[in-house]
Amino acid sequence: MSEPEQSTALVLPASGVVVDLSNEREVAIACRDIKDVMAEFRRVDRLLREAMREHKRLRGTGTFYIEGVGKIEVKGDKETEYDAKVVEAELKAVGCPEEIIREIVVQTVDWKVDAVRAKQAAAANDDYARAIENGKVVREKLPTVTVT
Repeated sequence: MSEPEQSTALVLPASGVVVDLSNEREVAIACRDIKDVMAEFRRVDRLLREAMREHKRLRGTGTFYIEGVGKIEVKGDKETEYDAKVVEAELKAVGCPEEIIREIVVQTVDWKVDAVRAKQAAAANDDYARAIENGKVVREKLPTVTVT
């Protein structure tokens, strides 16, 4: 009994065009044409994820159920960034010991804030919390959406 032959045909999902993978001309044309389709899918994906971010905001939760669809999880839609120099200066201004500042504002090639340590310090001391908050920036970003 011989093994079945591997197909050399591919159907492009967006157009339904059948591409013979052994035909370099057809493959090259498909590679060229699929770029526009991929760009359109990325645009639509961005719009859908932005809409889901808004649904999360309206519902007040990032996990919810939709009948006939399933469990929806919308997450990763915010990104926090700290201005390390501001956090360092603010912590010094409120009398935070240097050793604690060095645990929160960590030297890399540049200074960055260790978010876990900053949250711990902020939870323990209101002055530290205000100092850290003054150096914090939260940006919206596209969330990931999982449907299970």
